Amino acid sequence: MAVLAIALVLSLLSVPPGEGLPGAGRFPIVGQPAPQFSLRGLAGDWSLRDHLGKPVIIAFWTTWCGACIVDLDILEEFHRRYGDQVEVVAVCPERWTEVPRILAEHRVDYPVLYDPGARVTASYELLENLRYPFTVFVDETGRVTGVWAVALRDVEGLLQLLAQAGIPVVD
Repeated sequence: MAVLAIALVLSLLSVPPGEGLPGAGRFPIVGQPAPQFSLRGLAGDWSLRDHLGKPVIIAFWTTWCGACIVDLDILEEFHRRYGDQVEVVAVCPERWTEVPRILAEHRVDYPVLYDPGARVTASYELLENLRYPFTVFVDETGRVTGVWAVALRDVEGLLQLLAQAGIPVVD
């Protein structure tokens, strides 16, 4: 039964190449301007407006979500390989005191920000109940071009999602 439920979720969230933006029609934020935000993380303040002109991946995650922790590693590998082309930032709205330990264990080098009260998270998800992981693709102009609301498979899968979202990455 669990396998069937997972297959159903994946089929609803996946988009075959050439058939639109990831998450379009399922998540109202797709196609909209990305809500501007400034948050603080372990390395200081970070603001979306300071990073426009380059595509951005925003990964919303929590410390209790095992799939989210795996996504942190996939995003770190992506950041090491393609960070000169696409910004990566993670936003955590809960259990912030656990974040330094997790980042030390997983050696995450991209910005990880704290969203107290999940205000920024809710402005992107636009859902009654927040879900994690929730990855948002923002193009260089600041428009949300895709959403992926399940775990990332690997860097190659992330590259495919970015291509579908109109964010090309060159090896």
